[in-house]
Amino acid sequence: MYNFDKVIDRTGTNCTQWDYVQDRFGQSDLLPFTISDTDFALPDTIMEHLNNRMKHPIFGYTRWNHTDFKSTVTNWYKKRFNTEINEDWIYYTPTVIYAVSQLIHMKSNLNDGVIIQTPAYDAFYNVIKENHRTVVENQLFYEDGYYTIDFKQLEMQLAKPENKILLLCSPHNPTGRVWTEDELTTIIKLCQEHHVYIISDEIHMNIFRKENNHIPIQNKIKMI
Repeated sequence: MYNFDKVIDRTGTNCTQWDYVQDRFGQSDLLPFTISDTDFALPDTIMEHLNNRMKHPIFGYTRWNHTDFKSTVTNWYKKRFNTEINEDWIYYTPTVIYAVSQLIHMKSNLNDGVIIQTPAYDAFYNVIKENHRTVVENQLFYEDGYYTIDFKQLEMQLAKPENKILLLCSPHNPTGRVWTEDELTTIIKLCQEHHVYIISDEIHMNIFRKENNHIPIQNKIKMI
């Protein structure tokens, strides 16, 4: 059992969410709902492991590129999503957006188009523009509180030779859509047909309702 109703005061801890509201928005009396952060305490098991490590008084250079660490990632994908991930595919990155930026730089040229489904996470716009690429908006349909992909428009955008990348957000931020197997299959087939790279940001893959089921894009690529 976990108490999600326990209130924990994070002010005074250099917390971006609560200590820097005025710095970010120019006003201090706001509720900062714009940041992907939570005020839930860590589970006791994690705290126990961290506290055990804290008992060692030296914090020097620590290596991440080893099986002890990588196996936790591969095992989680296998257990949670029934997905096989090779340890050699796992690389360290300081942030998701840094990784996206590097992939955009590697897989496209100046002024090339990068397609995003909108409304979109604001950092997607910034990372595309800062790499001197062109934002191409594939506007989602919205009806009865539900967002769907405009595949007709997407196919036309993918067919344009200057559009080299689809920056996919799965599950989608900010709409919360968990893409279905059919939607992912269509996306992959269209991108393969038009030789467009897919960068799939799946950072929110562990947050969805019971009636939904996140499918890592790796699963669908292997099956097609």
